[in-house]
Amino acid sequence: MILRTAIFLGWLSLVQTAFGQGRVHMYPDDQLVWRDMVAHVDNGMVRMGYSWNGDVAFTMLHDDMWDETRIFQGRSTSSLDVAYAVRDGKLYLGDSSFSSGILYTFEDRQIFVGDSTFPMDVAYTLREETRRFGGNDDAPLWGIYKGDSRSWSDRIAVLEGAPDAAAVFALLSAAG
Repeated sequence: MILRTAIFLGWLSLVQTAFGQGRVHMYPDDQLVWRDMVAHVDNGMVRMGYSWNGDVAFTMLHDDMWDETRIFQGRSTSSLDVAYAVRDGKLYLGDSSFSSGILYTFEDRQIFVGDSTFPMDVAYTLREETRRFGGNDDAPLWGIYKGDSRSWSDRIAVLEGAPDAAAVFALLSAAG
């Protein structure tokens, strides 16, 4: 009985690891119109648009052993389809482990170009925003701004949900 329970708990932790990411929506503005959704993350899949059966742009798979999240191209988890890897808040091209393979660094709600946290290298900034219209007040809103800007005209997207670094990178990559 103990062995069966241990096997079941091990299987359950694997399922939660593979599908444990929450749902995050990406909108072009803070009006949060469902049909205008650019992309969303649900159960580790980054889908384009609002539909649960939309085109799969990326598949995210977290590996607790190496403490990394791999982002695969399309609906695949083949090592041949690794587009990016996220380790310690850094987005690596493919499955690279070299500092020259670091595309972006996510730290303190800012995304920096390359392996840098220098203020001149800020590419995007995430700022928590207040909800202007009705909806689920439990899900936080995050505005993504160009550089270190605070101007609404420099906002490129709004995220609804609690994204981790891998979800932010995958959504931004899917949106272009």
